[in-house]
Amino acid sequence: MSTPLEIRLYDALKRIGKGYMTPDQIRRDAKREMGLDYEEYLEMSYENIQAEAKQAIHGVRIKRP
Repeated sequence: MSTPLEIRLYDALKRIGKGYMTPDQIRRDAKREMGLDYEEYLEMSYENIQAEAKQAIHGVRIKRP
């Protein structure tokens, strides 16, 4: 049985791994879908991935040997 923390971390990794566009998809869709330059859209995606990871580990404490 998975703990709530394991589920939260798994869900975050799944969203990061499958929910974000690849750089090629961003390049293709930046202007058409978002009206942004490729670099700006890529930067926004990167920041969203960081925020997703930060939110997933918020409040998590681990013991280091």
